[in-house]
Amino acid sequence: MIVSVGNNKGGVGKTSITCNLAAALGRLGAKVLVLDMDSQCNATSILLSGESHIATHTMYDLLDPDIREGIHGDTFVVSTRHPNVSCIPNIEESSALDIPLGRSSPDSFRILQQRLPHVLSSKPFDVVLIDNPPSIGLWLTISLAASDFAIVPIDAASGYSLDGLRKVLDLIDTIRENINPALRFLRLVVNRADQRTLIARHVIERIRTEFSGQYFETIIPMATLVQQAEYLHRTVFEQR
Repeated sequence: MIVSVGNNKGGVGKTSITCNLAAALGRLGAKVLVLDMDSQCNATSILLSGESHIATHTMYDLLDPDIREGIHGDTFVVSTRHPNVSCIPNIEESSALDIPLGRSSPDSFRILQQRLPHVLSSKPFDVVLIDNPPSIGLWLTISLAASDFAIVPIDAASGYSLDGLRKVLDLIDTIRENINPALRFLRLVVNRADQRTLIARHVIERIRTEFSGQYFETIIPMATLVQQAEYLHRTVFEQR
């Protein structure tokens, strides 16, 4: 199962949700692979911070349209300190792929869809989680084209968190209709909710009204533990 976590707005908790979900699933015995699609490399920092890891190849190599050979799991996948959790790390230079990937579109939309099976063939995983940059452009399109499901986080502490949400859902529909018919929108995740505040209650009420049946019932609260973990580039399981 391949799941993309994405939204067009930054700061909604995409990376935190991706990494903590990976750690939680790993603790339950599932073998999880995290793909860091964001050139800011935050998922890489969280999962591999404080570790001496050597990745023969990174997401840059996996998505470089000029590289056509050598796509094998044992050269991309790096084990993390979290049980059963591995990662394909990213590097900041991957932002430079915007131009070659854009130049080769729409063929490039399928590049991850075509190459990821070669990585997974030698290292089977139960779940693949893809952390995406804050946009609904090229990178999220590539991720969704390779995914079975999409999760969209919403920041309940921000009145702007719902702005453009329809565009994200429209993109998911477009990818399903034109590139990846297997893609399904899984749910919205309400994150950073302090229900003592008017704005959080307003955001939650709008989601319940406008997106009935399309959100997870579990609401992630605003919590110091989570904020500390994010600051220290760790998961919440390491803050206990």
